[in-house]
Amino acid sequence: MTSKPTHPEHTALPRILFAREPGWQFSLMLALEILFLFIAVPALSSGDANRSVVSLLQLVLAGTAIALIAKSTWLRMMLATSFSLTLLTRFVPGLLPQATTLAMSFGYNFLVTAVMARAVFGPGEVNHHRIAGAIFIYLNLALLFALAFTGLWLFTPGAISGLPPGATVRFAEAVHFSFATLTTIGDGSVSPQSPFAKSLTDMEAIIGHLFPAVLLSRLVGLHLSRRS
Repeated sequence: MTSKPTHPEHTALPRILFAREPGWQFSLMLALEILFLFIAVPALSSGDANRSVVSLLQLVLAGTAIALIAKSTWLRMMLATSFSLTLLTRFVPGLLPQATTLAMSFGYNFLVTAVMARAVFGPGEVNHHRIAGAIFIYLNLALLFALAFTGLWLFTPGAISGLPPGATVRFAEAVHFSFATLTTIGDGSVSPQSPFAKSLTDMEAIIGHLFPAVLLSRLVGLHLSRRS
């Protein structure tokens, strides 16, 4: 009994999908991140009817991260577990304390950022997809700080002035304040008040200056020098 020959085209697609070199998956991650931060998050603040759309985008982004940028089995398991718990708390409100939900969401996004950074700034050819991955990291840093500001507001409601009153801060407001701090544009209506809030804003502003000037510009320079 003879075995059927394996055609090259049968194995080409998996090799492309799970290539270790930065490829189209980084650009896809950036596109999904932009949709999530600038479309889904503002929509979430307009009413509960849009929460399913936000959760769906989160699911797609998480699936992409797990399948494409996590190369080892244990990393995929950690990403899948942390995201599953985060998604469960979103669909079942009150299942866990809000602080625990924020911590799990922060842990998941921190893990995604770390895995992406390892791939983007690791050895290999610098291409436009790798640059897209670096931009993804920059945007995700704003998301991480927004989660940190939300947690700080949870424990110290007066830590940041100018946010809408209420027991919990709207995440869209935290994201806006985080981007205003990261890009050093500033927002006169919102300002840190507590020492921890001021320390967080200082740290984010410093990262916002150094990341594009040092890391992102270095990647762009290497990409342009390779093409010349």
